[in-house]
Amino acid sequence: MRKNANSHSGRVFSDRKWILPFFASVIVSIMLFLTAIFGLFTSPYHGEQLPLDIVSFARSEDSNGYFIESDLVEANGVLKMQAPRLAYLISGTKGDSHRMMRTLRAVYHPRNQYILHLDLEAPPRERLELTNLVKSDPTFHEVENVRVMSQSNLVTYKGPTMIACTLQAIAILLRESLHWDWFINLSASDYPLVTQEDLLYVFSNLSRNFNFIEHMQITGWKLNQRAKPIIIDPGLYLSKKSDIAWTTQRRSLPTSFKLFTGSAWVMLTRPFLEYCIWGWDNFPRTILMYYTNFISSPEGYFHTVMCNSPEFRNTAISHDLHYIAWDSPPKQHPISLSMKDFDKMVKSKAPFARKFAKDDPVLDKIDKELLGRTSTTRFAPGAWCIGSKDDGADPCSLRGNGTVFRPGPGAERLKELLDALLSKDSRKKQCS
Repeated sequence: MRKNANSHSGRVFSDRKWILPFFASVIVSIMLFLTAIFGLFTSPYHGEQLPLDIVSFARSEDSNGYFIESDLVEANGVLKMQAPRLAYLISGTKGDSHRMMRTLRAVYHPRNQYILHLDLEAPPRERLELTNLVKSDPTFHEVENVRVMSQSNLVTYKGPTMIACTLQAIAILLRESLHWDWFINLSASDYPLVTQEDLLYVFSNLSRNFNFIEHMQITGWKLNQRAKPIIIDPGLYLSKKSDIAWTTQRRSLPTSFKLFTGSAWVMLTRPFLEYCIWGWDNFPRTILMYYTNFISSPEGYFHTVMCNSPEFRNTAISHDLHYIAWDSPPKQHPISLSMKDFDKMVKSKAPFARKFAKDDPVLDKIDKELLGRTSTTRFAPGAWCIGSKDDGADPCSLRGNGTVFRPGPGAERLKELLDALLSKDSRKKQCS
């Protein structure tokens, strides 16, 4: 045995064919290593320093830090907050095209991104009309920040098709625009109570990590009425809108996550929505499948994902930033707002309200007294509007600096609301 072992060893060490390839691989490895090391410290611009303003711009736009200090940029030696950008989804159905345009112009600002979705119940003629209204506006054409979704979805009230449509719009926004901080969903029956410059000004000083989503854990009798029934959304397989269908079967409650509910109207951060779309741990997709047969899934999907995610549950602020008046009893459906609700809307300090009947006179009052609009075909004026007002001309026909704001009384109201929502007492109720 010893002789065989020695003989084997002799054959191995007597073979010198491996020496040349071995040393060649060592030399190549050393060269690659040195190249990598020196490449880390060598400018890709052949020794030229990257301009400071470009570095500052990129860093400020891509900042997702929790603390507002991470969003500070230096300009002329003075530190200031980089103004946020918002992304809107405005949705409607048959007969809503003009209402959607009115809401769009009321919330428009060149810094923001907008997607309009007219559902499949609207005839092709109305969808084409909406597209032409957007294309014919010179400001939309120049800034290119308004899109009409070409793929129309059938959206069923209380069904998961609303969530599917919302997620599709978010995916488009993530693909088309790299720079936005919050997503806001509105319907054609929503309307702003503050100008966009009020909103952008106040949120300039807020951490980009807060999610505004009214939420509460489902407990008690609501578990039997909301969580156990199984519904089918006809919008998933039919081309005509109809009510949800109920099955006779009931399901058990989940044990691996808790169920939350709240308002379907939200203001959500980009990092959270990236998590919902990409779902790197698959949890958002699991919840999405669970809510496919869940009644009123728009009032639970984002809420359940957020409050079961350790990374985001402490960012949830329980408010939908809307003023809504409910029927009483049983407080299940919002009532249409009118002139008698105007003072209550203002005192609520909310930046949005719903729902409004088409062309209700209170909308004209909001335009005039809160938004400074003189016509439904014009934008709410702001510092970015630098055109002449002579002879009734539209000052927003000439666009100026979109990072300069002229906040009004709405900014003060909104700031007071956020101060209350971000207090320690309010924060203790997060996802509880």
